Amino acid sequence: MSKDGTAPDVLAFGKHPLPPDFPVFYWVRLQYDDGGPARARYLGSHNGLEIGYCHHGEGVFAVGGRLFHFGPGFVSVVPPMSPHHTWSRKGTRCEWSFALTDPDRLLFGGPVKDLALFDTTRFAGPRFPNLLPPAEHPHIVSLITRILDENQEKRPYHEQAVRACFLGLLVELNRLAGPARRRLAPVPCPVDQVERLRPALQLIQTRYTQKLSVAGMAERCHMSKSNFRQVFKQVMGKGPYQYLTEARIARACLELKENKKKIEAIAWDNGFPSPSCFVRQFRDIMHMAPRRWARLHGA
Repeated sequence: MSKDGTAPDVLAFGKHPLPPDFPVFYWVRLQYDDGGPARARYLGSHNGLEIGYCHHGEGVFAVGGRLFHFGPGFVSVVPPMSPHHTWSRKGTRCEWSFALTDPDRLLFGGPVKDLALFDTTRFAGPRFPNLLPPAEHPHIVSLITRILDENQEKRPYHEQAVRACFLGLLVELNRLAGPARRRLAPVPCPVDQVERLRPALQLIQTRYTQKLSVAGMAERCHMSKSNFRQVFKQVMGKGPYQYLTEARIARACLELKENKKKIEAIAWDNGFPSPSCFVRQFRDIMHMAPRRWARLHGA
C-alpha cells in the first residue's frame, strides 16, 4: 500500500507468499478512487481464493469480464487467477479489506482430492455472483467480516477461529453455486496472457471517456489486432469493444443513481459518441432505458 493509503499503481499477478503454518494473507483498508490518472490504479490476479469487504463508498468491481456495482457492506469472492479491479464513483474514494488463502492448505495442510467443497473454480463463471449485498447474503457477509476482524483483533485461538469461518464460508459459497456436477476441470488463464493485456485493461479503466479503438489497444499491448482479440476473449470472456462498452455503462449507472445530470451529459461524459448511441447500448446491456433504470435505482 502507498503512503497515503491507496492501492499501489501496479498490476499484481501471480503468487503471493502465504505463510506455511497459517496460509492467509491480508490487505487492510485499501482505498480506491475513480481510476483517474492522478490517483492509483490496481489490477490483481492471485494464486488463491480472495475475499473482501467494503467498509464505505460506492463503485464498480470488475471480476474477469463481468462488472458489479457495490456499496457499503458488500463482500467480494474472487477465485484463483481471475483478473479483477475496483474503482469508486467519480470524485469519491471507497475502502476495502481483503484476505487471500489456499483453502486446501489452510484446512488440511495440502491438496484435497475428490472433494467438491474445496473446488474454488465453482466460484467463477457467468452464473456465480462474485459481489454479494449484505441484505441478500447475511450469513456470507458475517463469515467474511469475522475472518477480517479476527486478523485485526488477534485474540487467543484466532487462527482456529479463522479456519472454522473459512470452512463455513466454503459451505455457504458452494450452496450459492448450486449442486456440483461432474465436468472437466476448467483451464485457468495463464498468468502471462493476463499480463499481456495489462496496458489495454488499464487504458479502459483510466481513459474510458476518450475515443478508444481495438487497434490502439492492441498496439499498446504489442500485439496484432487478431491476436489481441483472441487473447482478450480468452482471458475476459468477451471481446475488447464489448468489455469497454460495459465498463462505460457501469460508470454511467453510478451517475444515473445520483440523478444530478441529464442523460445527454452522462452519455458524453462516459465516452459515448452520442446520446442516442448511449441509450441504444444501455438498452442492449441493461434491458431497459436509462431513465427507467434511474427511476428504479436512483437516490
